[in-house]
Amino acid sequence: MPVDNDQLIRLVDKMPAFPQGAQQIIALSNNVNCAPRDLVKVIEHDPVLTLKVLKLVNSSYFGLAQEVTSVNHAVVYLGINTVKNVALSVAALGALPKENSVGFDMPAFLWHSLVTGSVARLVSKLHRADEAGLSNAFVAGLIHDIGKIVFVQFLPNEYTACMRGIEGEGEPPVYVEAKMIGADHAQVGAMLAEKWQLPAELAEAIRHHHEIETRTELSLLEKALFVGNQVSKFVAPEGYPKAVYEPFPAHIEEWVGCTLEEVPATLPELKSEIEKAEVIINTGE
Repeated sequence: MPVDNDQLIRLVDKMPAFPQGAQQIIALSNNVNCAPRDLVKVIEHDPVLTLKVLKLVNSSYFGLAQEVTSVNHAVVYLGINTVKNVALSVAALGALPKENSVGFDMPAFLWHSLVTGSVARLVSKLHRADEAGLSNAFVAGLIHDIGKIVFVQFLPNEYTACMRGIEGEGEPPVYVEAKMIGADHAQVGAMLAEKWQLPAELAEAIRHHHEIETRTELSLLEKALFVGNQVSKFVAPEGYPKAVYEPFPAHIEEWVGCTLEEVPATLPELKSEIEKAEVIINTGE
């Protein structure tokens, strides 16, 4: 039996609070007067986050000549944006459950979330988004599918049936979710973003990330999130559950300047971002 709105609100309320460190980093990123030292202070104020960030920046992926022992040194060697995105990644995704009872593939979920955020940020950068816009694009990608985790955690039986329905019917997941649960993951994800008091534009982008063809006025963030979502599905490695990507509608293709299949060639940093996502998944626990 589909759940009603009051039940949805209660389910969303069961989710843990958004990590304070990540929330503060987002707030600082939206402040044009923010200095790098302010971001460093936020990270260093959280010992667990600091340890995870240092573990990642000292991994073989970054290939630093000597061990980095402070967040400030990490910023010197890697730059504030790299450190900020690593911190956001481990803070926002590190709190998610590692296991579940419904057979939901968490490594694939994490990979898709990280790569979606990276592509959304890269595309936003090409369209001259400011620092706040780049940060919001990355976070929107990180948590755009977080509504699925609400279903996995608190409606395991219903979501198990829903996943079978998605595989059997070949319909887009949001349609099957709405029919079988009474709401889709985009709607629930937006509710969660609002509960976490994230920027309103970010919550709206999450709410509408599967409605791109029916919306006539789209923000840069909404366009970038859609592109990031589809590109990450298109470039997903073998062995991950096959996700059906949506070709770009005409207005998105015009905005990007190429087809979905051509986007990876326009993003020279994409390969590096994918490798970084895999490092975060493997060493950021």
